[in-house]
Parts: sequence; structure tokens; C-alpha cells
Amino acid sequence: MKKFLLKLALFAVILTAIFAPVNIAIDPYNIFHYDDPVDNGVEPNKNFIKTKYILHNKEKFDSLVFGSSRAGFLDVETIPDGRYYDMCYSEGVVAEHVDTLKVLIHGGFVPKNVLVMVDDISCFVDPKMHENMLYRVPYPTGGPVSWLEFYAKYCDLITTWESLSVMREYRESGKADPDFAERFRRTGTERLDKPSEFDGTDGMGHELPGYAAAYYSLRLEESVADMKELVELCRHYGINLKVVTNPLYYKTYEVACENGYLDYLYELAGVCDYVNFSSISNVTTTCGNYYETSHFTPYVGWAMIEITYNGFEDDILKEQGFGYPVNKENRDEFFALLKAQLTH
Repeated sequence: MKKFLLKLALFAVILTAIFAPVNIAIDPYNIFHYDDPVDNGVEPNKNFIKTKYILHNKEKFDSLVFGSSRAGFLDVETIPDGRYYDMCYSEGVVAEHVDTLKVLIHGGFVPKNVLVMVDDISCFVDPKMHENMLYRVPYPTGGPVSWLEFYAKYCDLITTWESLSVMREYRESGKADPDFAERFRRTGTERLDKPSEFDGTDGMGHELPGYAAAYYSLRLEESVADMKELVELCRHYGINLKVVTNPLYYKTYEVACENGYLDYLYELAGVCDYVNFSSISNVTTTCGNYYETSHFTPYVGWAMIEITYNGFEDDILKEQGFGYPVNKENRDEFFALLKAQLTH
């Protein structure tokens, strides 16, 4: 039995020695080249590579933005009183932001400011789902074993081989962004010069429904508890925390509200003050403010920054719920407005 186990271990070492370099060289998810990622057509594990990048570049930034991919089109260089980096990644939720912030603090990076952008994803997505998605696996928080398990997930030749065809087709399409790595290192945002061609239809004249994934399910207690933990963590370390809600495209907003999104926002006001941008407004009903039914454009992001940080007010938009400061004291009145919008 001992000889068998020894042979098995030796075989595993040989396989690792042969296959690991191949996976590291191809690196479809960019985890082995976190400081020089490539836009290769495969969604990188931004949760991991951005966390590692900050830990190795603590002197470059003093403030962070957390959120899902919808936070990716925020021009963080225009946010005052800080050198912000955008930690956004697809389906990022508050529980993961808490874990990431703990990793960064433990690694010696305590941000001065944190901006958290929440929406329906924040209360509908279970972060445990991400543990087995290669482009969303969280940063390892255990010892050497957790790191070994993490990297082992990315040393699967079959997965890497399948990624090669995607990478080749993407390269041949000419869509690769040559500024991807530079922007990753400077701001962490998506392309802010990307124009919107969205007109609310599928291109054949059919109106598109709101975006909602089949696995969305309201996690009210858990998601509110996650925000409470984040608030306490920031308070403990003297981090200035701001929370805003993302301006969902109105059809996506309506679907979210049908599934309990307003319940989440109401309870959220009991945990922290926030600036609300989720409503039916002149902004959220204008197709040109979106790339599709999920992501808003940098133009909307600039308006959010002006309202949240620079005191700008638009009376009409505020009456529609866009840029409305919400707290525990005024939430009943405010949510009466949001419910009236949905009714009428």
C-alpha cells in the first residue's frame, strides 16, 4: 500500500510538472498574470486579480469602489478626496466585498474611503455559487492548502483547451482592447469611451424584457446582515463608507421589484444611509443611458458622482427617486413614492 501511494504521489508530481506550465502560460482567466492581464475573450477572475493587484500596489490608491460589473463604468478618477480603484467584477455581492476588504486590511491596506454600489444582484445572488465558477472564485483566505486548491482549479487541461478556441476566435475578431492592461492597472474600470447603441429592442423591433437570471432568489436577511457587517467593519477601521443604489434600467427594475427588491432597499435603510438611484426616472427610462438592460453608461455614472459627492441636485430627478438620500427616518415616505410609481 505504501509503494502504491508513493507511486501515486510521484505520478501526481510528474503530471503537475508537465501540465502546470501549460496552464500558467495560457492562463485564460489571467490569475497567473494578475499584474499584466490580457483581454483574451475569456472573462478574467477580477475578484482575485484585483485583490492581489491592490495588495502589491498599496501606495497607488487610498480608496475603493465595490460593486458588480454595473459599477465598471464609473469614472473613478473623477471622484473627489481620494485615489480610487474600481474593484468591480461580475455579480459581486456585499458578502464578497466584506471578505475582500478583510483580506486587504489583513494585508496592510486600509482604505480611506469605500463606495459600495448595490442593486438587485446584491440581494438575489448567493455568493456560494461563485466558489465553483472559475471567473468568480474568491481570493483564498486560508493557509497553503486553500491556495493549492485555488490554483488547482485552474490547472485543468480540458478547461484550458476549451478556452483556447474562445481566445482564438476573439483574437481573430479584432475586438481585443489594447488598453485593457493599462486601464486595469490605473483604474480597474471598463472602457469609458464605449458608445451606447441600445434602443430597447432586440434589433428586430421586439421590446426587450428586464434582465433577471433564472437563479435569482431573494436573500433578504442574509444580504442585509452582510451590509451590517460591512458597516461595522468600516466603522471599526475608521473607513469613510458611502452606499448608493445602481440606476437599473426601468424594465429590469420592475422585474426586480416584483421579486422583492424594494423590501431589500427598505431594510437597507435601517442599516445605513444611502443615495438612491433605483427608480422609474427620466434617466432609467432612456435607452441611450444603457448598453443593454443591465449596464448603465459612464454618462449616468458622472451624474451619480456629481449628486453623491459634489452636492448637485436636479429637482425633477430627485422627485422621481434618482439621487434621493434615504435613511431610516424618511424611508416610509420615500418607499410610498416608489410603490406609487410602480402602480401608475
